[in-house]
Amino acid sequence: MISAPKQVRIVTETNLQNAFTEEEKETNNNIIKSFEDSVTTTDLSETTTIPSSVIAEARKLKAETGKATYRKIEYTEGELDNSVLSEPPSPSNPHPFDASELPPVHSHSLVPYVNHSPLLRFLVDIGVDLAEIENTTSIGRHLLRLQMEDVLKKIELMQNEIGFENEEIGAYLTRNPFFLLQNVNDMQTRLNYLELKKFTKAERRKIVDEYRYWLNCNVQLIDSRLGWIQQQFKLSAKSTREIIVKEPRIIMFGTGPIERILKMFTKELNFNRNQLKALIVTDPRLFMMDSKLVSRTYKYVRDVMRINNETLVENPFILRCSLSVIKSRHDFLSRLGRAHYQLSENRESKKDTSEVVSPENSSNKHSELVRLEHFLHPSDARFAMLAAKTFPVAYDKFLRSS
Repeated sequence: MISAPKQVRIVTETNLQNAFTEEEKETNNNIIKSFEDSVTTTDLSETTTIPSSVIAEARKLKAETGKATYRKIEYTEGELDNSVLSEPPSPSNPHPFDASELPPVHSHSLVPYVNHSPLLRFLVDIGVDLAEIENTTSIGRHLLRLQMEDVLKKIELMQNEIGFENEEIGAYLTRNPFFLLQNVNDMQTRLNYLELKKFTKAERRKIVDEYRYWLNCNVQLIDSRLGWIQQQFKLSAKSTREIIVKEPRIIMFGTGPIERILKMFTKELNFNRNQLKALIVTDPRLFMMDSKLVSRTYKYVRDVMRINNETLVENPFILRCSLSVIKSRHDFLSRLGRAHYQLSENRESKKDTSEVVSPENSSNKHSELVRLEHFLHPSDARFAMLAAKTFPVAYDKFLRSS
């Protein structure tokens, strides 16, 4: 029985991802601090008519259950003599104070406040997952301090300036609730920066959607890192835009990790400047990987599979694939006598010192060579048919026995 097709696994970059998360955390903490500074609170002094023991007991009950203790109000001066309790309360028709209808003053969750907060109900109605926000962030209490008018301005910004559809707004705010805590003018400035750099509206929407925290970053940070990437790789403005549209998250990794992998490609793997430029334009995510993992995969691809740098420039995805999957597929092709790959016909003027020439490879006909596009197909079944020229069950049996 043929097992379900397996997908080519992408090598995860743990170290860089941790650094990425820390920088996101720092940025989001700054947003929270700015929001707290902008919200003014009134310090209510405690009245001396309430005994301290009563206050202490009330605070203890509030901390444990979220239930506030209110003093019993005695209406002894005829405040309710003319009230009609069967009619709704109003300034001219006061009702007795009923604490049971008030929201809790303390809670570990936003759930008890939803029925009392028009803003929270509005967020739920547009598709925001408050439970997800509570599980992944610590800004639940800040949502209660937002003003409906301010939130509506930010929703309008998402619709008119970014281009989000109504059904997409809730999902984005769930992934980036810090959007609601920021100043509208600051986010408009960041969008204006993208427009100034000649990103189209569709590209701006793609950038904001695929990298959820783009609008959380200040313009100075974004501009300095884009400038560094453009200078290091000698890119044109158009190529820089293409890279950011393909992988917007590359700007948040800082210049250090990219510089390390850039030096590795240049000094250890013998890629020249033109090849590096082609690599980052074709697959910018490659420069977000762990340099040690990329180096390990490169050595196997070069020394065992005999693939030169020019071919890797045209197929950089192989350097991001799981080395175990690459080995399994190459071993299977070797068993079938088909482990000969179609190399790039492009040659740089400078000799590629990493290229290994094999007499066996040179004697193969062009039609018998395996294309890397087929070798890297995400589906094992398609790999077996296109690259190995055999049935998927044969490769499945090979994987089970290896």
